[in-house]
Amino acid sequence: MVAQSLLTLFRRLRQSRGAPRMAALRVAVVGAGSISREFALQHFGPQTHTEVACVVDVDEDRAKVLAADVGSIQAGAAVTGDNKYKSKAVRQIGTPVPHFTGLTGSALDSCDVVYVGTTPASHLALVSQALAAGKHVILEKPISASGEDADAIVAAVESALADRGLHTSLNIGMRWNAALARMRNELADQRLGALRGGSLRLQFQTWPRAWQRQAWCARRAEGGPLREVGTHFLFGLHELFGHGCVRRVMASVVFPDGPEGSAAEQSVEGVLELEAGCRGSEGPPVRIQLSVRTTGQLDLQAAGRDLYELVVDGELGSLKLFDFTSLEDGDGKTLVSEAAYGRQECVQELVAAVRGSEAVGASRMVTAREARRAQRVLDAILTSRGSWISVSYD
Repeated sequence: MVAQSLLTLFRRLRQSRGAPRMAALRVAVVGAGSISREFALQHFGPQTHTEVACVVDVDEDRAKVLAADVGSIQAGAAVTGDNKYKSKAVRQIGTPVPHFTGLTGSALDSCDVVYVGTTPASHLALVSQALAAGKHVILEKPISASGEDADAIVAAVESALADRGLHTSLNIGMRWNAALARMRNELADQRLGALRGGSLRLQFQTWPRAWQRQAWCARRAEGGPLREVGTHFLFGLHELFGHGCVRRVMASVVFPDGPEGSAAEQSVEGVLELEAGCRGSEGPPVRIQLSVRTTGQLDLQAAGRDLYELVVDGELGSLKLFDFTSLEDGDGKTLVSEAAYGRQECVQELVAAVRGSEAVGASRMVTAREARRAQRVLDAILTSRGSWISVSYD
């Protein structure tokens, strides 16, 4: 019996060693900024069955530097840096991966997946190029800088999936946020009782943030705290209460150079009204108070730290999601502490979809249509001008 068991084990080991391994999906990293750097050095690699094939950036020097770091990591160097957005290879070894200043034929030929980590206004053109070349896509949020471009992206990616099996995943980590998932479960179990309201507060000591000092982040056309950070939390509300849950908004937005200028918003005060009868609510629609403040408008210094806070109040208590990935109850008891941001899961879900390793309908990728719904709420906030605006969805 023992000998037979050992023989069976030996055969299984030999079969597993002889079985062909699936090749890693090759990724073209487009954009060499902060988030792209994090993905390239920390999330694209053996742990997600991917590898960076090349780096693309209009700034050749930035592309060259990131390409060298990627080559070093692939050769065995460790990742270092106190800030994940500024991480780098601890030493330069190996050979840099190829780098380009545009998503050229050579860049596209080298990859299976295109990661788009560029400014929002460039998303439509880059996604279109990638899909036309038969590549899968990972796209940074927000989906685009305009509603028209966003609608075009939704149409393009849905057509590419239906006609050619090409997958597109949006990087909005709230989908895999353990703190938000716990919050959703608590609401589903009605631990708070009937919902009474809530608040979403975002405050920044400076804008753009120190690790994101790019000119576009400070301009309203593509940047600003609502687009860059608010998108995560507006999507999070949809995850909590159902996609399309925000039915109307009213907000006042202050721009430092006036309504006709080009600077991004300095502060936003408003209300998000949820659909009547949403999860755990009774009576009139639940309202979420919205407050976004930046330099010169802060009402809380938060000990020199930025503030990210979503609170839901009920008749039996409250829950507070803070610092993106931590959760505590109304008594200050920590329920989830510093969970993962969900970026690695974003990559893993795309890989699983491409490999066909998930059952039909089981994928948890954030779709372009879901990202567009969050953007519809954002657009309504920015155009409200103190009046109620209904949010229309697809």
